[in-house]
Amino acid sequence: MLELILFSSGLLIATLFSMIGLAGGSFIVPMMVLAFGLPTQQAVGVSLFAVMFTTISATLAYAVQRKIHFKVGLLLDTLDVPGAFLGAYLTTLVASNWLAGMFGGLLIFLAARMFQRRNSVREIETTESLRLSRRVVAATVLGSLASGIVSGMFGVGGGVIDELVMILMLGMSIRLSAGTAMFGMAITTVAALVPHWLLGNVLLEYAVPLTIGCVIGGQIGPYLSKRTSAAILRRILAAVFVVIGVRMLLVSFLGG
Repeated sequence: MLELILFSSGLLIATLFSMIGLAGGSFIVPMMVLAFGLPTQQAVGVSLFAVMFTTISATLAYAVQRKIHFKVGLLLDTLDVPGAFLGAYLTTLVASNWLAGMFGGLLIFLAARMFQRRNSVREIETTESLRLSRRVVAATVLGSLASGIVSGMFGVGGGVIDELVMILMLGMSIRLSAGTAMFGMAITTVAALVPHWLLGNVLLEYAVPLTIGCVIGGQIGPYLSKRTSAAILRRILAAVFVVIGVRMLLVSFLGG
């Protein structure tokens, strides 16, 4: 019974989140803690194991659709690790509660912008249409740093910032940004998983059934994304941002 619940949960989460270029770790971790009673460290380890296979599965699916800008994905990974160290260090200098509130408010504001975005806005649909100009390189590298800082400070996956950079700053379509984000996360998640694996935080009795569902969902999500209008995908992504933003606000108020 436990295996079936984990499989179904992984399937649903991976399907929904891989449609929009997110891995679902910010939902898997609290689920493992609240619903299955795992300590936070082991919940993170199980989540990273599942997310690693989710992103690899979705990357393969988006690659078949030619919806990955590999160079942008690599650039969005360049400063993730230094940014995460900086973010963790900043938590020792600045009270993170009000920063979490500000970040949550910003996410909700940006989600509102995405809800209001018109379909007539021209978006970049193919990798050939986006050249690596100085502006693009600067935006992606700074976005990578910001992604790492946010991850290090709040534990929010870097895919959130990566998506915002690609959609709002680079003008990429949500399908192209989703595939690119999954590719970038597939690389960084492997590195993040290693220490948790060595520390014994990956409980395979939970991770394996969850991951099997995630791998299948990682194929279904890109398939559904291809057949869903861009407007609906943007609304789904914006709704997820609202949920994460509200969570950050709650962290701010309850922690303060």
